[in-house]
Amino acid sequence: MSIFSKVNLPEELLINIFCRLPAKSIGQLRCVSNPLNSLLTNKHFLKNHFTSKIHFQEPEKLMILSNSTSFHTITIKYNNVFSNFVNFQPTPSDHFVEICGSCNGLVLILNNNDSLVLINPLTLDFKKIPSCPFALDPIGSFSMYGFGYDYVNEDYKIVVISRYDHDNEYEPDILDMFMDIYSLKVGSWKRIKSSPYDHAVAELASGVFVNGALHWLASKMPDYASVIGGFVLSDEEFVEVPAPSCLDKSKFVFDKLVVLKGCLCMIDNPEGSRINVWMMKEYGVEESWTKFCVDGIDFYDFLKPLCFIRDDGEVVLNVDGEKLMVYNVQEENSRDLEVDGITDRFDSVGTFVESLVSPADPNLFGIEA
Repeated sequence: MSIFSKVNLPEELLINIFCRLPAKSIGQLRCVSNPLNSLLTNKHFLKNHFTSKIHFQEPEKLMILSNSTSFHTITIKYNNVFSNFVNFQPTPSDHFVEICGSCNGLVLILNNNDSLVLINPLTLDFKKIPSCPFALDPIGSFSMYGFGYDYVNEDYKIVVISRYDHDNEYEPDILDMFMDIYSLKVGSWKRIKSSPYDHAVAELASGVFVNGALHWLASKMPDYASVIGGFVLSDEEFVEVPAPSCLDKSKFVFDKLVVLKGCLCMIDNPEGSRINVWMMKEYGVEESWTKFCVDGIDFYDFLKPLCFIRDDGEVVLNVDGEKLMVYNVQEENSRDLEVDGITDRFDSVGTFVESLVSPADPNLFGIEA
């Protein structure tokens, strides 16, 4: 007997209704009955549910590492802020220090011992990523991380760019750079050919995932011109993404990349308390770069846009890792964003969308590009 036999609605219509519900509600409905749980954990349904959330532009949520064994998830609806505290420490040795990226509701977190954990902040399903057998000794080297989805091969991938610190006394003459990839589908690491760019920049930024590629700012030999390097996960090759033509190619390597509204963005700080936010409205098209400014906010080290929260142009900002603020682009004013439980400097902050994707599920799914 169908689970919908007593309901006077077609099964296809009810499934369509379920696809419009928040991921948290779907998780609660799974507990109603075994047949309903079977339907709502079906790979086809989960893929359709997540795709519908993208179609209806489900708002992003913030994830803040407030200390090494806990985090907050934050939902912002107009002027209301909803905070959820989560005590998360899979093992006593886990002490989280950085959010390295998110994709389809999964968040990659770095431990203080350089190990990696992939977590769904909604369901708290997680997977500890095995240590990379090719990893460099963290003493005398540095690494940058990226996480995204390979649409062609239907696989989530973690990318690590590592190099020896040749200004360090441990390895003064070694300039080698290495790239390693972990495939969640295969469950193993592999080493590939190195990046064609020089990634030795002051900011060890995580890769920004847009349009099937992870992006880093880097320098191109032999003149050290600044470039946006896009690492395409399906081809496992770098391509050069055009930057705004007006930027100084000798300097923008020290800017920052973020993603806003699904668009690749570059942040440059020309003067004082002002930053320019460049948005690439059409991926790969140089002429599609547009700019808005954030002005009048004092910061010491960095001012980083995180996400938009309203259609009228309010953007959430991370100010020096010490507080969150909301800036209205049209009205050119700002306000503090108070979050319950966040009273001191936070270690790291990122964004994610709610989903039911499980990092521990061997049948991980993605969405259409």
